[in-house]
Amino acid sequence: MRRLIQAFCLVFLFYGFTLAGTDSTVSAVADSAVASTKYLHISTNPSHVDVYVNNIKPKHYKEPDYKMPGFIPVPAGESSIMVSIFRPEYADTTINVTLSQKDTSFLIVALRPNYDDKKTDEQYSDIARRGRRKIGHRLLIASIVPFTVSGIAAAIAHYNIEQADKKKDKLKKALFQEGAEYQKAYDKFKDYRDNADKAKNITKMGLILGGIVLTTGIIFSF
Repeated sequence: MRRLIQAFCLVFLFYGFTLAGTDSTVSAVADSAVASTKYLHISTNPSHVDVYVNNIKPKHYKEPDYKMPGFIPVPAGESSIMVSIFRPEYADTTINVTLSQKDTSFLIVALRPNYDDKKTDEQYSDIARRGRRKIGHRLLIASIVPFTVSGIAAAIAHYNIEQADKKKDKLKKALFQEGAEYQKAYDKFKDYRDNADKAKNITKMGLILGGIVLTTGIIFSF
């Protein structure tokens, strides 16, 4: 019995040390991954440019990956990165950058002026289209509001129609179609009917407005 207990204790200690060693290994691997993450700092002359990463022919009417000057994080294990620099009135520049062994690499680029008027017009056209796309995306989100209002109004209209129908049936079954009670029931019927009509109008307006906003957003998004 004593030997059995001693053997159990040895096994417990062995697994305890093994788990501790595993935790240390995992922690070391995680720390290594974080430490190996590198950064590329880009500065240009002139400054304030758009940068697209790992895209040799970026679509400039789309939002850039980064705005420079600033830092670009590079995934662990990557030794190089391709950057495409865009700024109206200057030549598009694509550079394949080999990162240094240090945590941070620095890239300084002197942009070459673009003397092609047609190319410059295309660049400003891309900027304008980018602005329209941004407005389009906002309109797509904004269209949720009138559609939501329309849905709520439709539910209210449905409720009031049901209540109006109930009051209408009650009025038809009334033995005496006069007096205070009958008038009170009739007034409630009219209220439900009027509220239903108002809710239906709001529902229609919400659908029309939401459709206009959604359609405009879709057109601007392309």
